[in-house]
Amino acid sequence: MATRWSALARRSWLLLAVYALATLFTDAYFMADTVDYVNSIVSFVGGRHYEFWEFGHLFWRPLGWLLYVACHPLTALLGKGDVRFDVTVVLVVVNWLAGLLSVGAFYGIAHHVCRDRIWITAIVTVTFIFSHAFLNFTQTGSSYVPGLSLLLLGLYILTRLGESVGGSWGAALPAGLALAGAVCLWFPYVLAMPAAVASPLLLFGFDRMRLRLVIVTGVTLAVFVGVAYVVVGGGVLGIDTRAGFKAWMSAASHSTDIKGVTRMVFGFARSFIYMGNDGVLFKRYLVGDPFNQVTIFDLLRLSLWKLALFYLFLASVTINLLFSAQRRRVLGLFILNAAPVILFAISFDGGAVERYLPLYPTMFLALTVSLGDARSIAFLRYAPYAFIAALILTDATALAKPRLDSQQEATAARISDVVKRLGQESRIIAATWQDELINFNRSYPFHPLNRAGNLRVGALVTPGTTQAAEWREGFAAEALAIWKRGGEVWVSKRVFSPRPRPEWNWAEGDEKRVSWPEFRAFFSQMEIGESAGGDDGFVLIPSTSRNEEYLKRIGGPRALGAGVRDLASRGNSWGDMRRWPERRARR
Repeated sequence: MATRWSALARRSWLLLAVYALATLFTDAYFMADTVDYVNSIVSFVGGRHYEFWEFGHLFWRPLGWLLYVACHPLTALLGKGDVRFDVTVVLVVVNWLAGLLSVGAFYGIAHHVCRDRIWITAIVTVTFIFSHAFLNFTQTGSSYVPGLSLLLLGLYILTRLGESVGGSWGAALPAGLALAGAVCLWFPYVLAMPAAVASPLLLFGFDRMRLRLVIVTGVTLAVFVGVAYVVVGGGVLGIDTRAGFKAWMSAASHSTDIKGVTRMVFGFARSFIYMGNDGVLFKRYLVGDPFNQVTIFDLLRLSLWKLALFYLFLASVTINLLFSAQRRRVLGLFILNAAPVILFAISFDGGAVERYLPLYPTMFLALTVSLGDARSIAFLRYAPYAFIAALILTDATALAKPRLDSQQEATAARISDVVKRLGQESRIIAATWQDELINFNRSYPFHPLNRAGNLRVGALVTPGTTQAAEWREGFAAEALAIWKRGGEVWVSKRVFSPRPRPEWNWAEGDEKRVSWPEFRAFFSQMEIGESAGGDDGFVLIPSTSRNEEYLKRIGGPRALGAGVRDLASRGNSWGDMRRWPERRARR
């Protein structure tokens, strides 16, 4: 296997260079839950258990901690004692290396399935590199790309073994372990496991050796994942009831309650080609936003052409795979992979671009076969090539470092005045999760304002979460808790606006439990202190007797507990789950 990987590296060195250049001149604009993983690992380093064993990302935080310990002598030279910086660097570097492995593994898979079409394989691999979700997340500290790299590694091993129908079936053990590792890094990769395990039979036909290969891989995968969750859940966390396990699993949803076919339709396309904040325009059009109306002509002028081109591309690839036995086998593999991924996206947060990463290997393989077969219908190749060109140009431009640096500085200028006045216990509260300040605080950890450590940002409303309807109670509880610790509460001036501006990314009616005018009605009852940051700045909500009495009436019993959720909202059961290690220690 080492010899084969060496030969693969020699053939794909140009593609690996493309990957290196692509990640050199672009950057991530959205780091997802990277900051939460870093906080958890930093807490663990300090001897505190803080969401270290999460069901959805079982091994990601422990892996990050192990690598931080191993690399600490080197990262300490860069971070100069800043543990948070060191951990972030480790996670980002792991992602970049995982992206490199993903590129090599995918090229190896596509090369063996379409051996006589080297240039087609190279073109599709470059498209894979520049696809929106991959190019963004390979430069973050999230677990998505490391999990994808293991999924592709497992598929590569199975492809080699399935093609040759040779070697010991014991060679399937590494494939099973790689696939299991993908699931343990991000559980939704389990949706790709039926297609991955069955790939030797679907790609190369039925054979007793291939059937044995599939069985051994599947058993290895199931045993390893099962043992991992039993050991962590029962042995580490001390979960010994079905209700406890269900609470642990449910906590991974982060209290998200977003579903629907429409979100999936747009999210699927956005996973491959960048559409910016045009998703908000689609929402405004669909819900009939009274504050910022959008017409069908506005959509055509912006990203609707990208959406149409993506589904035209998908239809062209699918049709081209129908006209030969080999291509139909690839289509069957793609459908087996796509069905659970799409159904899950419809039922849970289908607008998230990472939701479709489990589908990447078979989708790009289907594209390779569709373009690489000389018997493919010629005119059906035009749409895929047009989409490839649009994808590479759009994503490279949108994630270009100069563009993202400019966006960073614009947000930094907005908050620079108020940051100077923040103490360690103070917090800035934005109106909604869509405020660009939220993403700035979470997705640019190396910016000086974020590295300083005193910029803590929350949001009144996170649309699609179970806490959205209780935003008043949440703010009341959080503000009272901050005042009790001696901190200050600064609120965005946007809450006093009678209507949201178009650039504020709010779609009235999308979150049916909250209407924008409610913010102004709520805060107009409170005493307001000094302001900072200009027209789009922030105002201080002072700790006066009137404000405290008002918030105590609003908050009720919750005023004694947790309030505004941090940016990764957790379910109510999470607090109980965090106490399981303590209970086990007492036993």
